[in-house]
Amino acid sequence: MGNRIGPCTFPNCADNHGTPYLTSLGMCEPCQRRLARTLGWLVMDWVGIHTMLPMPARRGRQERRTVQKVFGHPAEWASDTAAEIGVVLNETHDALAEYLGDTPPPHPGITERLRVRAAWDYLECRVDRLALTDFGGDAATDMRDLHNKVRSRLGLTRPRQLLPTPCPVCELRTLFRSIDIGRDYIECGGCGHVIHEEHYPFYTRMVLDTILDSAA
Repeated sequence: MGNRIGPCTFPNCADNHGTPYLTSLGMCEPCQRRLARTLGWLVMDWVGIHTMLPMPARRGRQERRTVQKVFGHPAEWASDTAAEIGVVLNETHDALAEYLGDTPPPHPGITERLRVRAAWDYLECRVDRLALTDFGGDAATDMRDLHNKVRSRLGLTRPRQLLPTPCPVCELRTLFRSIDIGRDYIECGGCGHVIHEEHYPFYTRMVLDTILDSAA
């Protein structure tokens, strides 16, 4: 028996009549692509925070922060936001692994870098299965809202972020992630090469590898 047909659970999915598309996949195929893109953007948000903004000393294993909080320094905002991204990714990884009967993700006592990388490795190739769950829509909302919050904050002070990996064409370390209204893309400041959406997962993985190797 096939899956039950129902409205797409991705936030703000709408057809020509303003109602969510009907699908048996949990999320319609265009919205699954939107979810995959949002996941990649959120991981790159975490990369940008770690590579471009100052980070204060760690405050132990406490992961969650007070939501309504005024930050007195960019480093404090960076630390808290990076931790929040790590929590969202880790909890989504944990929920999907439990749903599918897979090995649980690294627990919060493991470093944030390893938890983010584990979540990316697990979720990036299972977006279709996340879409089928009853919590997929909530996960998509959390990822989208957090990415929008980061984009709003970074867009005011640092609309272009230098990435720690070389351009695949000219091999110079001049890859920038540009954050504009409605756009989020990677472009080489040296040769002008643009990394298209379909290649985003590969470069996200490469950037995470670079960060983990530098921390070894």
